[in-house]
Amino acid sequence: MKLRYIFSALCVVFAATLVACGGGSKNPNKSHLEDAIDSVSYIVGMNVGYNILKMDSTLRAEAVVKGINDVLSGKELMSVEDARNYFLAYMTYDVYDRVRGYEEQFLTDLEASDNKVQRTQSGLAYKVLVLGDMNKTATIDRDTVAITYRVTRLSGEEVDVVANREDTVRTVLRDFMPGMKEGIKLIGQGGQVLLWVPSELAYGSEGDKEKSIRPNEMLHYDINLLEVKSRRRR
Repeated sequence: MKLRYIFSALCVVFAATLVACGGGSKNPNKSHLEDAIDSVSYIVGMNVGYNILKMDSTLRAEAVVKGINDVLSGKELMSVEDARNYFLAYMTYDVYDRVRGYEEQFLTDLEASDNKVQRTQSGLAYKVLVLGDMNKTATIDRDTVAITYRVTRLSGEEVDVVANREDTVRTVLRDFMPGMKEGIKLIGQGGQVLLWVPSELAYGSEGDKEKSIRPNEMLHYDINLLEVKSRRRR
């Protein structure tokens, strides 16, 4: 799919974003808008702005405006193919490196502020609140566990609404994403552990729209391990 068609598809998303962001609750200041075309243009600009903030707040508005003007005047500095390749490389490598750097700094500062916080080789940070019965631990993917847990952003805002229930989640260990699975193995039945899960051990660059989990988002888990049913190795 050519980049220009991707941009066209994004226009539909922009319209939905304006509604989702509450843009319909205020009217544009009409004293600064000449006519209906100006109003619609301003609204499209608002949508672009909202999506830039969601995607990458470090983008420069003046460069975005220049890109729009150059396309409209037929004076693009890059071909569509070059733009596509550069954008994919940026999202794959540059953003990844910046996210990893931010997460590593956050976890380093966390360890320094609380000597009970520890790290695993994978990068997972954890703090055991209750160790539990270490004779009853989940060790292999076929083990069944019963847990309750709460998931929040680093800001404290709850995000995993489906899983943030008071009732018990009972399933085999392999059903959990890597960071959560690793954290459950650290405690025994009756234990409680806090986890700070880097994005690559959670929902990665895709995130999870249904749970409002953003791409490249590190998450905080508070897990209670209520029961472990071990399956014997064959």
